[in-house]
Amino acid sequence: MEPVRDGLLLPERSEPQADADVFVAYREAHLDSTETYEALKLPSDRKDAVIKQLSNGIDADMTVSMDNTVDVTARIDALKTWKQKLIEDESVDPLIKRLYRWRVNEDIANLHMLEASANGDMRAFRRWNEFIYGKPDEAIYLAALDWVANDADTILGDESQPEAAKKAAERVKGLLQDKRGYRELLYPGEEVFESVRTQHYGELGYLGTMMSGVELPEGKVNNEVGDPVLLHWIQEKLGSDYTVKDADGATWSVSHSEGALKRPATYNMPVDRFIGLPLHEMRHLIEKVNGDRGPLALAAAGLDRVESGNEGRAVITEQMPYETFDEFGKLVRWRDILRRHIAISFASGVGAHRPATSSETYAFMNVIDTMYQTRLTPDDPEATTAKAAAKTGELCARVLKGTDGTGGAYLKDMVYLEGHVANWLTAAQRGADAVAEGDLGKFDINNARHIEALQELGLLPAPE
Repeated sequence: MEPVRDGLLLPERSEPQADADVFVAYREAHLDSTETYEALKLPSDRKDAVIKQLSNGIDADMTVSMDNTVDVTARIDALKTWKQKLIEDESVDPLIKRLYRWRVNEDIANLHMLEASANGDMRAFRRWNEFIYGKPDEAIYLAALDWVANDADTILGDESQPEAAKKAAERVKGLLQDKRGYRELLYPGEEVFESVRTQHYGELGYLGTMMSGVELPEGKVNNEVGDPVLLHWIQEKLGSDYTVKDADGATWSVSHSEGALKRPATYNMPVDRFIGLPLHEMRHLIEKVNGDRGPLALAAAGLDRVESGNEGRAVITEQMPYETFDEFGKLVRWRDILRRHIAISFASGVGAHRPATSSETYAFMNVIDTMYQTRLTPDDPEATTAKAAAKTGELCARVLKGTDGTGGAYLKDMVYLEGHVANWLTAAQRGADAVAEGDLGKFDINNARHIEALQELGLLPAPE
């Protein structure tokens, strides 16, 4: 039986969730709700120093300060104790028990990763990292490099491009000459893209529902026009009491701890990006709302290893305002998703005999960033150098955090590209509705374990 929804949302529950008591105990066992990616983040003064080191060719230590991990051991012990009690509790349904064991194992691994960074134990940091996220996919890495190399080919084949841009493109070609894969792996076929887009804009589709009754200008959207729309989407369309808050920087996110969609204090963005980027974040909010309403409380917080599936679906959401993937593929946003995966893979030593140091990763990525920046400021080499360095520095501070600079990366940000690829493959195999099913909770539509368990619990339709 297929779950019945009122628009995008499941109906309010009339019965307790199957795991209600287990979920309460699970949350209490955490002691602290700080996410690992937040705990690993470098303070601004330290980040500035790290970026300066990297730009001067010096490896930078980005391990977490012990001040941030004084309670990590206690948190690990609390979760292990709770897990053992769960295993021994014969009153808990075996399927529920299994789902929570998978999730708490990931929680414990995240804390061990934080502990390893604080101790400077990079072997343990990498082991726990890979336990959660797996290793970077080499075929996807090489495909991303091929995308960049193809951009270099395009610059070199364009007679109107200035000499500075062509020289920068030649440097990229030299850098990537033996590292190219097949960029075709990264995007869907036209028919699959169109089928998913049609479903999204249908009467009951995500964008069709969210855009119904909403009018936006044809040009750009700023805070004055956009914020009332954001609140309308959150409160009227999703029935949530979340609000809109200023972010610290230029990023958009949903903070469940603050009950808010966080967006830049000031923004002025093309209408297609205004539709895609906030609705990327609100997709995570829909997952939580439906998880709260569905039969499994854990689906509101997330089953184990959901990030690839969730972020992949959210990236697909960003593509839906465009008529073709090619249009989205020209955006800086797409390039940034590629850059994250490339930097992580290169630092991790994918296809190489060893991981790359932080300064080597910076140097590699800066060649790529310089090519793209040169197209924007071809007549101002000083501006090109400074802006490319800033972009590379920010990237490295993000994807290498937690490491000591001698090699390796924090693998979390590879989920955007790998999840994007996996979700498009699932859409091709199971149809456009498979992408929409992910709105029913925080699970991975590409994970057979998740699908089978949620079908048994009645959150997903049973196989025919």
